[in-house]
Amino acid sequence: MHPAAEHHPLPLHLVGSLPPPLCADPVAAMSWFLRHRGDVPLTALPYERDPRWIIDWLTDGLAAVPALERVHDGESRDYEDMPRYRVREGHLLSPGDVAPGRPAQAEAAFAALAALDPPEPVRVQVGIPNALDLALFAFGSVEAAQRHLPTVQAAVAGEVAQLAARWGDRVQLQLETPAVLISYHRTPREAWPPLTAELVRQVTGVLAAAPHVRWVLHLCYGDLGHVPVFTPTDLEPAVEFLNALADAALERRTPMPVVHLPVTHGDAAPPTDPAFYGALRRLRRGIAVIAGVVAENHPEQTRRALDLTARALGGPVAGVAAACGYGRRTPAAAAANMALAVRLVHERTPVRAA
Repeated sequence: MHPAAEHHPLPLHLVGSLPPPLCADPVAAMSWFLRHRGDVPLTALPYERDPRWIIDWLTDGLAAVPALERVHDGESRDYEDMPRYRVREGHLLSPGDVAPGRPAQAEAAFAALAALDPPEPVRVQVGIPNALDLALFAFGSVEAAQRHLPTVQAAVAGEVAQLAARWGDRVQLQLETPAVLISYHRTPREAWPPLTAELVRQVTGVLAAAPHVRWVLHLCYGDLGHVPVFTPTDLEPAVEFLNALADAALERRTPMPVVHLPVTHGDAAPPTDPAFYGALRRLRRGIAVIAGVVAENHPEQTRRALDLTARALGGPVAGVAAACGYGRRTPAAAAANMALAVRLVHERTPVRAA
């Protein structure tokens, strides 16, 4: 038996987005996922309207807010080509101005699920962009983001509470945050302790709006244009943050989210050096980790990365996934990624004796 084999099939985790035109209609998008997953279980069934995550919110949604004015134009083709905003003189920004609109997206997804009527019960996954990320994208600097973070945090927490009240255990909320790992990348190691405390406080504030729904925390290196903001050299920042988040959850007596941990990024092959994964040996026991290792152009490196992740964790992973959503891939590449993920699940599912 494979050293990472489980007694039950590994679930496949879908980060959520699909390339255009597959994401245009919720029934078409969700049926595409169901069709391509074969017979493997899913952690949940997602629907995301925007193949570029929050770019529609940034370029169209915020442009229509009377309290905001654009101070920098951009087409969001890369990280230097982003629009930025400020609050107009004499105006106040309200949570409703910056809300990302996830309750309406969830309504569309649940209506699509009812039309599809899958053969087994399945949760709907709703992606929740982290408030810190929204503030950084909208206002363009750390200083401006911190000024407006309380308003954005209230907007996100309010939508999270609505989703939990409306859908309860039928929904899986995925908190999505490139900002956490990017913050560590841009901060000297000696300044990590105060950074960690600040990041944990902010993320915990979002999770606390619905402490008893099923959460997945999706860490990310960025994927705009299918290119990361930076290339990771190890998993030290993720472990630093996750251990502190687990401590905070224990103190608050709330569940720790399942963690979708990206190992690769863009079109890159996952690392096959065991040293890259060494920090996972220090990860708090009990944190469930979905391995974001699946790279469709690198099947052997993907298999090796999955093995290395499980060995460093000292036990099986909680699921397999790509490093990010499929929205920046072609439809063919998205299908190839899912096909590889399905093969990995089958390879690691032990055959039961008759």
